[in-house]
Amino acid sequence: MAYDAAAFTRNLRDIYRGQGAYSLNFGGTVHNIIFAPALATSMLNQPNANAEAETVFKSLMGRVFGWPVIAESEGYDAFLAPLNALYVNFSSKEPLDAMVRRTAERVRAMVGEFVTGSESQVDQTLWERFANAEVKRDAVGEAVVEVDLLELVRDWCARAANGSIIGSDFVNSFPEFWKDLYEMDRSFLLLATGLPRWLPIPPLTRAHLARRRMLDSLEVFERAVDKHGNGEDAGAEWRELDDVGPVVKGRLELYRKYGISMRARAATELALMWAANANSNSLVFWMLERVYADRALLKLLREEIAPYARPTQSASDFGMPELPRLEVLDVEGICSSCPLLKSCYIESLRVDTASWSLKIVKQDFVLAPRDKEAQTWLLRKGEFAHVAHDLHNTDPNVFEHPDVWKPDRHVKYDEDGKAVGADLGSMRPYGGGGHMCKGRQFAYKECMMFVAAIIAIWDIDAVGGGEWKMPKHKKATGVYNTSSPTRVWVKRRRLP
Repeated sequence: MAYDAAAFTRNLRDIYRGQGAYSLNFGGTVHNIIFAPALATSMLNQPNANAEAETVFKSLMGRVFGWPVIAESEGYDAFLAPLNALYVNFSSKEPLDAMVRRTAERVRAMVGEFVTGSESQVDQTLWERFANAEVKRDAVGEAVVEVDLLELVRDWCARAANGSIIGSDFVNSFPEFWKDLYEMDRSFLLLATGLPRWLPIPPLTRAHLARRRMLDSLEVFERAVDKHGNGEDAGAEWRELDDVGPVVKGRLELYRKYGISMRARAATELALMWAANANSNSLVFWMLERVYADRALLKLLREEIAPYARPTQSASDFGMPELPRLEVLDVEGICSSCPLLKSCYIESLRVDTASWSLKIVKQDFVLAPRDKEAQTWLLRKGEFAHVAHDLHNTDPNVFEHPDVWKPDRHVKYDEDGKAVGADLGSMRPYGGGGHMCKGRQFAYKECMMFVAAIIAIWDIDAVGGGEWKMPKHKKATGVYNTSSPTRVWVKRRRLP
């Protein structure tokens, strides 16, 4: 299993398909792997008296995000319920619309500088520097920018979206924060084991150091927000704290009410920043990889988004072209009227992610789906229950040729054959029940607008103009990472 865990678990899925689940014993601990949609839905909606995930989350908050669990265990337990209620409010229409609107404004301002074409690093954007941007010439002598696409996309997305979550002051004051975030994410699973920093494992050491830097930065931010909340001057570098997002603002009252320390507040914001960036930004990368690998698909998508992501580029008074920009970026139109793009998003969730949901069984019970004739599963106290979303997403009995990324797989058609939408079907990429991802609506809208904005303005080719090589998946916590080279050539699209 250690050699190829994915093949091992898929093989067991095929063997025990009729049961919808199977169990494994590791070191005397039973792990139930649930993959049938009906059983998975039932598991995700179990009450805490039967199975709960809070213990797992609390452990991750301490081991991964640096919450002082031992010193502030009681505070965490009291703080959790109102914090979750605040997340629910975050996904309601008014705050969600405000965050999407602000993010769209930043995208319109930033997409023209996705790459600048500047040869000097002094004149490059931060995301270009992190992506090691270099100006090259193609076969016809036209300037192109060679970059690491994964690094470019993740950092550009982070700077476009996080201003609406944690505020522009923080984004501007700590430009290295996102680089550290991805360093920590690369060793998320190592941190989750609780291994100490002194062990001679270089990735683990780098993750510990990156986390410490991020917590230090966030603690500075928390002190500034606290002062601002008291009506005090937070300092010259904190003049725009009013634009901090509703979730971070709303937590200040809870922090004070439950006596949460500055370090614990910083750990809470770090968990939010990880949740907001680690998966969605990487998913944008995979979507772009898939779309630019297929020129026919790229053409269809550009036609589909044209009314909602309309680029323009005009000449300046000196006869030189200005930076390209989006004359129109209609996020609601993109999300509601572009079924092929939405299908691409869902297909990347299916193929380019491998998420599982975990719960601890608190008492013996029989897991039963709504269909009384369907297979049931006995779970015993002390066991672990894993909902293996990727085992369903890669099931050949559900998805034809499941290892193939098919862009229109999820498109729905009316009786006249017109595409009218796309939906998740039996997929549950955001989990379910009380622990369903609270930011799923924002993540969906930002991914859709980011991809639409980039493909509307930019052409991306394989280095040297050769054959596009799809990067190989590397296991991560949700969306796959990659160790494959992701260098590409980027240039402005010739607008029609």
